[in-house]
Amino acid sequence: MSTVIRVSSPLSLLAMVPRLLHCTPRRSLVLIPFAKSRSLAALRVDLPADDSPDLPRVASTVIGMACKVPLADAVTVVVYTDDAVVGSDPLPHGALLDAVRERAHICGLRIVDALVVGANGWSSYLDPAIAGEHGLDEISAAGPELPEASPDHDQAAGASLPTVDLAEKERLGRALDDVDRLLDIPRRRDRLSVSRRRAAEAILDELSDPPALFESVLDPLSTPDGRHRLASLAFALERPMLRDVALMQWAGDITAGDAVFQAQTRFPDGVGYPEDLARPMWGEGAQPDLDRLLLALERCRQVAATTPRSRRPGPLAACAWLAWATGRGTHAAFYAQSALEIDPEHGLGAIVLTLADSGRLPEWLFERVPR
Repeated sequence: MSTVIRVSSPLSLLAMVPRLLHCTPRRSLVLIPFAKSRSLAALRVDLPADDSPDLPRVASTVIGMACKVPLADAVTVVVYTDDAVVGSDPLPHGALLDAVRERAHICGLRIVDALVVGANGWSSYLDPAIAGEHGLDEISAAGPELPEASPDHDQAAGASLPTVDLAEKERLGRALDDVDRLLDIPRRRDRLSVSRRRAAEAILDELSDPPALFESVLDPLSTPDGRHRLASLAFALERPMLRDVALMQWAGDITAGDAVFQAQTRFPDGVGYPEDLARPMWGEGAQPDLDRLLLALERCRQVAATTPRSRRPGPLAACAWLAWATGRGTHAAFYAQSALEIDPEHGLGAIVLTLADSGRLPEWLFERVPR
């Protein structure tokens, strides 16, 4: 949300939206907040059905998000639909637009324009001069002069877990089972070969200092050390206490990780949990390094892809929170729902799904907008 673009026409704005969102939206409602003539961000939510009783709630959500963007005094609304636009009278999703305009008026935001991109063209809800036959090729023709190519994928692309070799999955699953045996009953250790017992002990060695492990996985991972670290990370992400240390450390630094780990360790003894350490979990507090969070997300995606399905909810929930923390609400909902399909009682998965479905975003995403 840190890109600042000056737009001079509806076409130039429509060509820029995919660059702002890093995807070409489908079935979406997009708001572009403006400070005078500068667009400050792009906000996207799923497009509700025109007869949905949730239209007022959706309108309140998106306008509320726009109001949190510093210096925003106006918005442009863009509806992306699979319906036909050219030859359609009235234009589709007019009821949604009316709800958005009403909420914007209440909140003191001026509507610069309201555009619709459909299956066979684009048009404007507000400007009669634009009404008529305007093809999608006009939008693509306005793009070549822009600095980046328009993404050809929609908002859901990129959420699927990476493809992992079956042998790697079997290796990680076996390693986690071996660690369980090592920690379970002493006599079960004898059932492990010397090499497998040493491999399990190496994983536990990585877990002896959780903050050091969570920091090390952000470095390039080489084989075989990388396998031990990923296995140790997979083991940790199954356990809420260690998982929360990892997330808060990735949102801060290793010092924050040490502090959270110490607080988690003392909490069962009745020692209060410092509120400032928990604030990032709800998207509050100091602004994190989003590149660092994205790197952590890639590591957790790799772990989730490699971990046996029954042990996947923890890594998936971590992916969900990291996606939410970086403003990827659609991806966050996908990961959270995937975790809940395996474990319907998974706490963090349910929390992130609620955050994503309600349209709540971390406060630091709005702070990144240039003032």
